[in-house]
Amino acid sequence: MGTEDSKEQNISDRPSTSDLSAPDIESPIADVNFISEKIKKRPINKKKLLRRTVITVTLAVVFGGVACLTFLLLEPLINAKLYPDPEPTPVSFSEEVAVDEMSPEDMYADDAEIAADAANIALSIEESEKEIIDQTIASYIFDSNDYSEMYSSLRQLANNALSSTVTVTAVKNEYNWFNDPYSTSDSVSGLIVADNEVNTLVLVSTSAISDAQSIQVTFCNGTTIEATLQMSDTITGLSILSIPDASIDEDTANAITIASLGTSNYTSLAGMPVIAVGHPVGVEGSICYGNITSEKKTLNLADSSYKLLTTDIYGSSNGSGIIINLNGQVVGFITTAYNSDDNSNLICAYGISELKTLIADMSNEKSRPYLGIHGSTVTEYIQSTNDIPAGAYVTQVDMDSPAMRAGLQSGDVIVGINGAEITSYETLITELNGLSAEDEITLNIKRSTSKGYIDLDIDVTLGTSTK
Repeated sequence: MGTEDSKEQNISDRPSTSDLSAPDIESPIADVNFISEKIKKRPINKKKLLRRTVITVTLAVVFGGVACLTFLLLEPLINAKLYPDPEPTPVSFSEEVAVDEMSPEDMYADDAEIAADAANIALSIEESEKEIIDQTIASYIFDSNDYSEMYSSLRQLANNALSSTVTVTAVKNEYNWFNDPYSTSDSVSGLIVADNEVNTLVLVSTSAISDAQSIQVTFCNGTTIEATLQMSDTITGLSILSIPDASIDEDTANAITIASLGTSNYTSLAGMPVIAVGHPVGVEGSICYGNITSEKKTLNLADSSYKLLTTDIYGSSNGSGIIINLNGQVVGFITTAYNSDDNSNLICAYGISELKTLIADMSNEKSRPYLGIHGSTVTEYIQSTNDIPAGAYVTQVDMDSPAMRAGLQSGDVIVGINGAEITSYETLITELNGLSAEDEITLNIKRSTSKGYIDLDIDVTLGTSTK
């Protein structure tokens, strides 16, 4: 009990709450004023904020532009790696074989063969039967129906050839006297010469498409597709147009055919029946029949020996198209650039044999080498009568050509090129066709002087005739 009494006593001795709040004695704490703090927001520096915003936006634009540019540059490369475009198949033409051509002699049966066949038949039949056959043949009269059937077969041949031709329309923007714009269009015939499994390639005259804003090609079934100029040759004035195979529908692809190229190197083309198709009279789809009258003329063009075929076919002075033989093969590409005044309306054509290398090069986008000389072959007769060395005789040198800059002159005889012997002008052309533009070559020539011919070596850097 004593313990409990002492606890109560201790508790009662503790000051009460009221006593603590109002102390009887003076305390220093009572005189202290309590400090109250208020947190204020930091003031915004608007100029600095604006500057940072501008910098951030600028960096975002720069990084975005760099990203876009990088994507644009790399996207074709990535696509090319992942989805490579098909490579064009090189265009080439097989070597010409003379038997592929039909000569005038081929159109008539050999007299010896006829006699042999007749003898064999005579031995196998009785005389009475022979008389009946002879009488039947003698009594048969060829009439207009036979004539019509013959031309029907020629017409079918021409129609087959028309599937290889196209109408090329060049659209040009011009201005009248009042400076008002208007469009004009010119149409000529072109020839489908190849398909490299990526593009269909068409041969056409360059003059017909010069300065054109757009080029339209109309196929034999009436389908029209836009084409692009692939390459032009400044010497012949011919060009190759390219039409993507992907833009040609199935019906058109089945309707058209690649031209069958024959040969113009046959020894007796003169007198051969031919058919002119395309635009020979200046009208689309026109057809004319006739004969080749001459194939001996060689055009005076640089670095070439292109042959000009003349015919007795009366056409337009603006005619275009092709001439085919009776096998349906193309033997000439019509040109009016070299018609003389007295045969301005007769159909003439480039010989197709001489054009084959040019067509293949332009189809493959290969730059053609350009030397810039005109020449002829020094024949054995000229060698003996004029004491001129064998080789390629230079008759003319083009102004500002690689040949002129190198110092080649008219009257020079080229006897070698890069060590290879040159025995004729045709040999020189063949060697040049095997070279490329910008090649550096050495010409071995003989030059006439007062003391006779001297040997010279001339270094030439070839140019190009295609663009």
